[in-house]
Amino acid sequence: KVKGIVTSIQKFGAFLDIDGAQGLIPISEISWGQVDDIKEILTNGQEIEVVITRLDWENDRITFSLRQTLTNPWENVDEKYAIGSRYKGKVSRLMKFGAFVTLERGIDGLIHISRLGEGKHINHPGEVLEKGQDIEIQIEKIDKEQQRISLLTIDYAEAKKIEDQDDYQSYLGKMSSSMGTLGDLLKNRTVAKKIK
Repeated sequence: KVKGIVTSIQKFGAFLDIDGAQGLIPISEISWGQVDDIKEILTNGQEIEVVITRLDWENDRITFSLRQTLTNPWENVDEKYAIGSRYKGKVSRLMKFGAFVTLERGIDGLIHISRLGEGKHINHPGEVLEKGQDIEIQIEKIDKEQQRISLLTIDYAEAKKIEDQDDYQSYLGKMSSSMGTLGDLLKNRTVAKKIK
């Protein structure tokens, strides 16, 4: 670990001066999350601590990582987020297969396209969501090892809950018609005990 001063911010990363030696922090090494604008995190003249990740003496290049000095948010993801719980997030990327939602810097979850559109078939998540949109979601699954979270929209989660309840009521209806009511079962049991 070394300390340096940010001297220049570019689209691809930030340059750092360490006692007269210049090096680069690539955009991928600035934060655990996706960085769209480095200026939201760093400013010229700012002193920061970084880790040296590569020394290329032949080309006089030093590569740094700011990310490696920060705690990986996935380390305690299961303590912060619970399956079935609801959270607020921001739509960060729209892909053909679904929408990524940022819960916090470095923690993104995916709403699969099949769980969008409130039951209607859609061809792209952009038909129902916009990048940068604030959205309330529910956690469906967490895979800490693969660093993946499956999300549901609240509308989808509510519809699924109603569907599950309807299935349960239907199941109870079938059971009671094949076995009789609970009262009938208890009555038969009482009669059987008296006969013994």
